[in-house]
Amino acid sequence: MTDTTVLHIVHIISGLGHGGAETVLHRLLTASDQKDRHTVISMTDDGVFGPRLREAGVNVLTLGMPSGRLTFAGLREMYRLLRQLSPDVVQTWMYHADLVGGVVARLAGIRAVSWGIRNSGANLHKASRVSRAIAWLCARTSGMIPAAIVACADNAAHRHKSWGYRANLFRVIPNGYDLSRWKPDPEVRLRMRSQLHVSLDTPLVGCVARWNPLKDHANLLAAVARSAQAHPKLKLVLVGHQVDENNAQLMSLVEQHGLRDRVLLLGRRDDVPDIMKALDIHVLSSCAEGFPNVVAEAMAVGVANVVTDVGDASRIVSTLGWVAPPQDSQALSDALSQALAQLGTPDMATRLQKGRERVARFFSLSAMVEAYRAHWHELAGRRRLMFAINNPAFFLSHRLPLALAAREAGFDVHVATMDGPTVPQIQALGFRHHVIPMSRSGRNPFREFLTMLAFRRLFVQQRPAIVHAVTIKPLLYGGIAARLAKVPAFIGAVSGLGFVFTGGDPKRNLIRWAATRLYRLALGHPHSRVIFQNSGDRDMLQSAGALRPGQVVMIRGSGVDLDEFPALPEPGGAPVAIMVSRLLHDKGVNEFVEAARLTRGHPSGLRWVLVGSPDVINPASVTEDTLKAWQQEGVVECLGERTDIAELYQSAHIAVLPSYREGLPKSLIEAAASGRAVVTTDVPGCRDAIEPGETGVLVPARDARALADAVVRLAENPELRQQMGRAGRQLAERVFDIRLVQQAHLQLYESLLKR
Repeated sequence: MTDTTVLHIVHIISGLGHGGAETVLHRLLTASDQKDRHTVISMTDDGVFGPRLREAGVNVLTLGMPSGRLTFAGLREMYRLLRQLSPDVVQTWMYHADLVGGVVARLAGIRAVSWGIRNSGANLHKASRVSRAIAWLCARTSGMIPAAIVACADNAAHRHKSWGYRANLFRVIPNGYDLSRWKPDPEVRLRMRSQLHVSLDTPLVGCVARWNPLKDHANLLAAVARSAQAHPKLKLVLVGHQVDENNAQLMSLVEQHGLRDRVLLLGRRDDVPDIMKALDIHVLSSCAEGFPNVVAEAMAVGVANVVTDVGDASRIVSTLGWVAPPQDSQALSDALSQALAQLGTPDMATRLQKGRERVARFFSLSAMVEAYRAHWHELAGRRRLMFAINNPAFFLSHRLPLALAAREAGFDVHVATMDGPTVPQIQALGFRHHVIPMSRSGRNPFREFLTMLAFRRLFVQQRPAIVHAVTIKPLLYGGIAARLAKVPAFIGAVSGLGFVFTGGDPKRNLIRWAATRLYRLALGHPHSRVIFQNSGDRDMLQSAGALRPGQVVMIRGSGVDLDEFPALPEPGGAPVAIMVSRLLHDKGVNEFVEAARLTRGHPSGLRWVLVGSPDVINPASVTEDTLKAWQQEGVVECLGERTDIAELYQSAHIAVLPSYREGLPKSLIEAAASGRAVVTTDVPGCRDAIEPGETGVLVPARDARALADAVVRLAENPELRQQMGRAGRQLAERVFDIRLVQQAHLQLYESLLKR
């Protein structure tokens, strides 16, 4: 679903006179499919485009600073305006505005600053000392001021990166063109030719470019003079600021090349699209460019292109135009002559048609508007959701459906976990992944502090609107970091309070005391919600004073895909009791094995199957030696780590989990969906996963005899366990369906955004 949020974007630009950047800004903000709200701050005056923008409904503010100079009053007013407007994003345009506007925006408390690179920088050495100094400063501060940098051309991005601009901040958004305005029109062509007193059979070459050394009119006139020798009827039209008979330097070049009778000097015009339509060939003779608008505009109106290989000119024309090296009038003349020779041929007609199609595909105005909008919305982070989870595998197994649903609902979903072999799977699914240095244990306080700082740094850089922290460390450290980074909203998902809340030895009591105080800090975010999967965990944190009224949300479990876990009839043969879990002592794995010993040789042939592997980093893990001993003993079948859980439940009859404490175990809701009766312990989380007496049986924790008796009871009574299995499937459909869980989370996200 497309993000319909309307952002307020403030644009800061040096001035609004005639120029490529100013033209693109006007085109971008006045596009018919522009959906966001915009304010333009001109550091100087209204220029040419100020009145036009106002007429289109854009708010335009001017600071009145002299061109090329800064004033204290102007900077103070810029700061005041930015504080007052409080935009979602500040977009600056060109070096001066990038540096000055970027600094003032950051001082005004705005993090979402996007710089705009509007030229290739190829001839910066010919610019003024001030411009060179500002570009140098921009390169040195690009890692501190902007959150992103937009370049209009690949060439410009590469060159600025080589100067020291922060490479990972760049995004290239080509200029876009309104094809309803820039299109072939035979009637306009005929009318303009008549006004110019040029017959239809006269080869008409044009160049739309202001008088500037970078446009290299001298190169153009020298090339046209050479080509005119073979094309005596050739005429040249020049359009642009100061390209008229009052320009003594230009007139000298025209006389020097004997082109007085061949050149039409039109100066600055407002009907450039119509003039373009009268041409046969447009020539770009520049020695430096970024993304030359005139090339794409000529292609859009069905005019052939001869360009110098500067900026992205050759990328724009691809194989459909003629390209010459810059500052080489002979090569430019050769390219022009080749184009002139193709006029009126089928090959030329094909080139012109494909040229317009290329502009429509890659350089349309709607494509530019959508690219900028996506960039601004990503930068603003208004719908950025950051999952913070310790293990990337846990994200895939327990939170992936939520992330997919959030993305479908228009959220920009990011995932922050420790590194691991499953990270590429997360990236392959299209999610932005961030590695957080995080250990599974918590024995080094300094490393734990660094983890919290890493979360804070990530939140400051990425500016999520919501952080959804799952598992203990991300919840504790991510919650504190979210408060420090001023993240707008925080969700802590308590999927179990961990082994420290399951024992009473002095060491564990001390850890529990420290963890409780960390919970108070982490969950103290003023705009937060805490998701619990069971009431026991909720009650424990409430009694510890870690929760506020209205902060608690109850969602029973991570959900299950009912299609992936269908309820199939029980298999034939001896009954199978299956336990799917990490092999941890506090999961009750020892009681499971002891119950298997107690029922060895049962007449029904009862089999006990253990699915899972040790977690050696966890202090509660079973050792590899213990696992090998169980395998040798043969009372349980140890299958190890498996991914075909649905098939395993289908091959079993009873699901068992004798855990000491849980959030709400995913294995039990998957068993319920599969239509299997459950035997589990009467502890928080486990008791919340079943309906006692209806979908399963509760037994005391740490009681292998009670566990064995309950399993034997169901093994000997097929009718009872099948009845419980059917009730379990109904419970899963009613409560645990992943679609219900997804919807509950999406409603929570949306409610936090609205606040």
